[in-house]
Amino acid sequence: MIVIKEQKIARNPVARAVAAEQLKKRMVDQRIVLLMLDEGEDARSNILPISDAVFIMAYALELMGKEHSIEHRKLRSAMLVLVACSERKFIWHRADAITIDNAIDICVKEWTKVPSDTLQKAMNYILGTMK
Repeated sequence: MIVIKEQKIARNPVARAVAAEQLKKRMVDQRIVLLMLDEGEDARSNILPISDAVFIMAYALELMGKEHSIEHRKLRSAMLVLVACSERKFIWHRADAITIDNAIDICVKEWTKVPSDTLQKAMNYILGTMK
């Protein structure tokens, strides 16, 4: 799982900085794997961890009043792609790679800019609805 789920990390600035570096590394690894997937390959193990991060970041931006930003629009596009991928039983389409790669980049860049209480609220909401 790419998303850091512990409240202590979301609220502690030092732990959050360490977690941000770990998140960045895991996201880069996921980006590489996605770009290497072949058309028609099962992408379930790659898509599910990315989905959490994308949905949480999109909701956090909404909570911050940034639902009209370029970043949010790109995340919404990625959300549609991720849902479409799940609807086709996680069969990979290489054409989706750029949209998801852009979303991963946004998650990495924006994560540390989100206030900790907003991030925690977004995590609780999104992860709570995915159970």
